[in-house]
Amino acid sequence: MRENYKEEDMIAFGWVSLLVYLIGSRIAFVYDQPKLWLEFWKMNQVNVLGGYILWLLLAWLITKDREWKFFAFGEDSLINLAWINLIYFGLTFQGKLIILLLIVLVVGWVLKSRYRSLWWYKSGKKGFLFLLTNMVFFVGLAFVFNNYFYLIMTLLSGVRLVMLGNERNSK
Repeated sequence: MRENYKEEDMIAFGWVSLLVYLIGSRIAFVYDQPKLWLEFWKMNQVNVLGGYILWLLLAWLITKDREWKFFAFGEDSLINLAWINLIYFGLTFQGKLIILLLIVLVVGWVLKSRYRSLWWYKSGKKGFLFLLTNMVFFVGLAFVFNNYFYLIMTLLSGVRLVMLGNERNSK
């Protein structure tokens, strides 16, 4: 990251984002299951999508306030999000969801070193890796949970990815 990203701000954001992720995932779960509000000690009673959406909102607000680039920031935060999700899913699910997250993590890691050769990167636009990882993650969630709502999230990430490519072509 460049010099306008202060180390103290990044560390503070890391701790605040963890707290916001946990609070958002718990609030989303309680919205879904209001009778289980007081059983907060059970790790499997959270909603990952709610935590992720609240994290995205926080990241967007922080990047606007600090005048950082959102997609560059999102790409640098992918490993943190993967780690949080891996911990959550590792404690609550066994099997195919862990494999999905490991696949997403490996695909993201491989693309992080190779995506500079793609025309998205050559255009100077950031966000390819962030949006692609979101697409893979939400497609996986749709199949694991048999809930096609996650495909809407995939479609939104895909539309933004196409818009990112079209911005390159318009120059």
